[in-house]
Amino acid sequence: MLDANDSTILALAGTSPQLAGEAARVTGLSRVAVSRRIKRLADSGYLTRHGNGTRQTYSPGANRFWTLTQSLEAISAAGGESGIWEAHVARVASDLRPNVANIANICFTEMLNNAIDHSGASEVCMGAHLYGGRLQMAVMDNGVGIFRKIAQASRLFDIRLAVLELAKGKYTTAHEGHSGMGIFVASRMLDGFMVHSGGLSFAPKSPQGVDLSFSWIAPYRYANGTVVLMDLDTATDRTAQSVYEQYFFPDEVGGDAFHTTEIPVKHAQLSSQLTSRSQGKWVMERAPQFKTVILDFEGVEMVGQAFVDEVFRVFATAHPEVQLVPRHVSPDVARMIKLFAPHVVW
Repeated sequence: MLDANDSTILALAGTSPQLAGEAARVTGLSRVAVSRRIKRLADSGYLTRHGNGTRQTYSPGANRFWTLTQSLEAISAAGGESGIWEAHVARVASDLRPNVANIANICFTEMLNNAIDHSGASEVCMGAHLYGGRLQMAVMDNGVGIFRKIAQASRLFDIRLAVLELAKGKYTTAHEGHSGMGIFVASRMLDGFMVHSGGLSFAPKSPQGVDLSFSWIAPYRYANGTVVLMDLDTATDRTAQSVYEQYFFPDEVGGDAFHTTEIPVKHAQLSSQLTSRSQGKWVMERAPQFKTVILDFEGVEMVGQAFVDEVFRVFATAHPEVQLVPRHVSPDVARMIKLFAPHVVW
């Protein structure tokens, strides 16, 4: 597994003709240990060799890796999230297509800013790994935990409902300085996005056939804080602008521009099926903040009359200005919606 010493060696590559000696001085490792690491990094494509014998020099390879653990004070002194990007992550992303590098920049800096402003952590572990046509990034902290903080701030009776609230977007515990858009937008820009905290997970996007273990950074170390894992296909044609245009009005600003949300209703099930009015109210909480609400029924096997009535009649009647759009509806769920809310069209 790659580690912080490997990250240091890779950062020095191309800056000194005597890589082994300089890396030994900076890391404190022996010259022999550093030489072994350099060989391993070169053999696995993280370094490119130049020359022969004892006169070899090295430059960054096609694969890239970086990791750093710092206190919040050190991150602030280094220029905050943008300073960290410029000093470290930009090197990993330097050869990426402009649209990919732009998405990576937006998502990494948004997630690091969240850790700085919200986590209450003493340290943050950050990392980026470019390998096999994918860029993976991680921001992990030892703070209070995102779902615990949401549950406390919203006085939720069950911490599991914090996942539902986070998924909707426009949620923030610091209204003065944040809009609650960062996680929602990042999860749509990326190909894979996961938030783990205190045994709970929000994983709206997990591409099939992709290694999402993030073993290169060992995320389990921060399981009691907040772990944000990001995966991006470096060949994607997706742009940040195209994602913004899908969910934001171009002629509005701030929260008013954020017009569409996607609510994964399965997170209201908790330990049961979606059968009650209470669950319908949980799903539709804060929904009037949006013009369009996409109700994602993926993972929902059945719904009851009370839930359907609460969402599609009671809420819809009270808020005719909000368009409800069901998605990923199974045949069984569709039959129940048609039975108890025949007016719904999708």
